[in-house]
Amino acid sequence: MSLFGTKEKEEIKNLKEDIQKLEKELENTVITENKLSSIIKEQEAEIQKLKKSPFDKQFEKITLEFDRVKQENFILREEKNNLEKELLESKDLLAQVKKELEDLKKSGGEKTFGEPKYKVLIKDLYSARKHDEFKKICENLGVVYVDELENFDFDKLVEEGHSKIKIMNAKDLYLQFKNNEYSYEVKEYIAYGHKVSKLFFRYRSFIAYLKEHKIEYISQLENFDFNQLKEEGFSEAQIKKLKEKLDEYNNLRRI
Repeated sequence: MSLFGTKEKEEIKNLKEDIQKLEKELENTVITENKLSSIIKEQEAEIQKLKKSPFDKQFEKITLEFDRVKQENFILREEKNNLEKELLESKDLLAQVKKELEDLKKSGGEKTFGEPKYKVLIKDLYSARKHDEFKKICENLGVVYVDELENFDFDKLVEEGHSKIKIMNAKDLYLQFKNNEYSYEVKEYIAYGHKVSKLFFRYRSFIAYLKEHKIEYISQLENFDFNQLKEEGFSEAQIKKLKEKLDEYNNLRRI
């Protein structure tokens, strides 16, 4: 008998399709990047060739051609750099989707999410590098939470000269979020908070203690008695830092 219900099977199917699409995109991006690298090498060879003819009778013509090829090469390099960034983002996204699929399989489709407990920050939803410009805009405007985008004028940003593609991508992502179309990881965060290992990654002893006591998410620390850590050898100063870290997190993110 299958551990998965109809909904879980459909989600697994969708995740597998996403993985196939991303793998195809990665393959195409690598091919394009290799072609660009080849063109850049040819252009550089042409530049070097032109450099060696400074006393040619057609010096002026060669100089103009040299500048043209140099500019074209610069543009190609920019395009190649952008492709490399997209490739890295695609790899990260592919790894994330695969992890979601694995998590879903491990959970046996039984994990449920209750009422939202944590607010999603702009930097959480727009974590990909391609959204850096939009994150910076939000930061300058003092927009911290995704909920604050409810009446946000995305079109105005385009009118002000910002990249239409980047702004529309940001808008589409917000609309998906509003329609509850977001990753398993985001669903998990909204219900349980981040994993303790993410918040307390610098405090290995504390993470080890929490792991031993089956505490995986921040929400599980809601009534945690930090004083019991004294028996485990934690100092007053260490305990104070841990409590401050948790309070800071909850003040920023807790609903």
